[in-house]
Amino acid sequence: MFYTFHFLAIFSLVATIFSSLRISRWWVSVWDVMRVHLAWVMFLLLMGGLIFLPLNELWVRAYLIILTAAIVYHLKLIIPFMPFGRVEVERTTKKDFSLKFLTANVREKNNQYQNLIDLVHKMQPDILLLTEANQDWFNATTVLKKQYPHVISQPQENTYGMLFFSKFPLENSEVKFLVEKDVPSIHTHIQFKDKTIQFLALHPRPPAPSNSIKNKNLELIKVAEETNWNNLPTIVGGDLNDVGWSKITQKFKQISGLLDPRVGRGFFNTYNATIPIFRVPIDHFFVSKEFKLLKIKRLEKIGSDHFPVLLEINLEQ
Repeated sequence: MFYTFHFLAIFSLVATIFSSLRISRWWVSVWDVMRVHLAWVMFLLLMGGLIFLPLNELWVRAYLIILTAAIVYHLKLIIPFMPFGRVEVERTTKKDFSLKFLTANVREKNNQYQNLIDLVHKMQPDILLLTEANQDWFNATTVLKKQYPHVISQPQENTYGMLFFSKFPLENSEVKFLVEKDVPSIHTHIQFKDKTIQFLALHPRPPAPSNSIKNKNLELIKVAEETNWNNLPTIVGGDLNDVGWSKITQKFKQISGLLDPRVGRGFFNTYNATIPIFRVPIDHFFVSKEFKLLKIKRLEKIGSDHFPVLLEINLEQ
């Protein structure tokens, strides 16, 4: 038992140190993403140490003090996302300029197309964003074009394709490759009633040994800077392959001025839909200050390894 405790305690403490480093490396970003899991492991170690280990031993007391300090460090970063935290996007009851958005990483190899189509018919979003969409997904979702006549399509076979469907007219629409030549982002203006809303859709590469974290971070910063080029109400959405408490996401928010509707409401973990113990919130919406919240909800499975996310907001400024 002592050996197991030693191993888990040292491992989780080293991972905590990695998670705090300001280094653009995948092995740092992974532990930042898994911060909630680290906190849980450390809490269980702390409880186990208090119950089973000899508290009169100096090494035991030292471990428990260090574990407690590490847990406090993690909680300081993740508590704002818990339901008792202070919200960033206030609720509203107004619906005069309400819009409903749905984003889903459909998983390229997932062929349960009807699950997504049924969900769209059920939820009736005004805007639909699909990531990891290839040509098969493009073909399968053509049935939605009657309901969503305004479409931006960038199907790809490398898991970074995107499809954007809108009930409302779109202007100044572009598919851009901001950092990597095979990783697109969608930039468009939604013409909603007498308002113009800027929407930017992203899906940068995730932290992994074969991927450059610098490229993902740079894409987020470029998008953050782009939101400041005009005074339009703005929404950024998609699979960001990062969590809301990460250093780069916080920097993205600082530069863009955008707000996270999850803050003060919960994690809304979207990945991995097939492995409950490893779930983290990496599919996001960020909104500018002109919007108030009507609803944010994680939706049911569609056969993908991601859950879809629904956001309903009202434009009030």
